[in-house]
Amino acid sequence: MNPHHQAILRQIQSTIPGRGQVKQRPEHLGTARRWYGLKNEQTRRILQDFSTAHKDLSYSDWRALVDSLYQGESYEERCAPRTLFHKYPRYRRQLPLPQLDAWLGCLNGWAEVDSTCQTVFTDKDLLADWSGWSALLESLAGDANVNKRRAALVLLTAPISQSEDPRILDLSLALIERLKGEKDGRITKAISWLLRKGVKQHRDAIAAYLEASAPSLPAIAVRETRRKLATGKK
Repeated sequence: MNPHHQAILRQIQSTIPGRGQVKQRPEHLGTARRWYGLKNEQTRRILQDFSTAHKDLSYSDWRALVDSLYQGESYEERCAPRTLFHKYPRYRRQLPLPQLDAWLGCLNGWAEVDSTCQTVFTDKDLLADWSGWSALLESLAGDANVNKRRAALVLLTAPISQSEDPRILDLSLALIERLKGEKDGRITKAISWLLRKGVKQHRDAIAAYLEASAPSLPAIAVRETRRKLATGKK
């Protein structure tokens, strides 16, 4: 185990709440991994404190730490890299996409996947290497691992709401078309999420797509996106 990882794990273990404070069980999060019962904000604070104390962390040490955390035995460890992606943006941007692909393979369940994929990578990240990112997302959407297929959709939820670039919209709709026949809730809910996030920058295109494709889309996606278009609310 990476020495920085060891120090972070000790902090996680020392913050374990009492039984009466536990609000969720691992099954709710979609993973049977060891779970210390920390709230997301508690784990985030531990990683924020680490990044404040290690502002000069090298890229190689950062990457080794993230890699070690993705091999961790607990839910909290597997979700911890999220904060390290945010706190070291220059390292996030130089990360080889095949490495990200490999790390996504270490995640199980919607909560672990979303910890790495939701609001971590931006429209600027994707557009700076569009050929690489589009190839990665298409590959993830075709992966046998349903968690990677969810990742393909969730990775686009922030960029589609941040940019008017038609490439992001077109890829999002293409991946939805590819995955819309699946029944797994990890996919149907992600499709709904991606369509709703697209309303901010692509309202007319999303409305037109929904009108044309409603019969073949997951019912939850149709219902929630129509509500978003009509009310502006989630």
